[in-house]
Amino acid sequence: MYLLGTYLPDHKLVRIALTNFYGISYDTARRLCARIQVHERATVSSLTESQITDLSAYLSSPGMIPAASPTPTRASLHGSTPKPPMPENPAELPPSQRPKASMDPLRSIVLESDLRREVLANIAHHRSIGSYVGKRHAGGFPVRGQRTQRNALTARRLNRLERRQYSTTSPSATLFDILHPLARARFYS
Repeated sequence: MYLLGTYLPDHKLVRIALTNFYGISYDTARRLCARIQVHERATVSSLTESQITDLSAYLSSPGMIPAASPTPTRASLHGSTPKPPMPENPAELPPSQRPKASMDPLRSIVLESDLRREVLANIAHHRSIGSYVGKRHAGGFPVRGQRTQRNALTARRLNRLERRQYSTTSPSATLFDILHPLARARFYS
């Protein structure tokens, strides 16, 4: 199944398949499944149309989704216990019931191309101000203190520089002249 342009395999669990989105970790996927009321053992193929609609609406604009209302308990459904008063400090509320999107981690997630653009802008900022991190990015080296003697292969692949081959010889130079400068000196002297 494709959801917002990202392929989610039908046989996988929903909380695992959601990690195919760039910017959703396992913990965020678990919280997201709880927010839209999908069982943790549900597979992608077992989702109903309403759950798919809720999921796509949530992922397309998470900040526009209203805060979740508190779930009623069994006792409050029968009217035997009064509702507890709302706390004065919104930070004391569970994250799903906080009024501002910035206070709820799920309502402030950034995904896919927006997140990639943000990461590239941060790297460009570090490079422009000349910080240590920016210099490491520019040189294609590990950025966060990893060793460079043996295990920098991943950093070399991810922080690859776009280098062009510049020639210092004249356009009329032959391959023999370029490869053998001593032979060239003997030939012309």
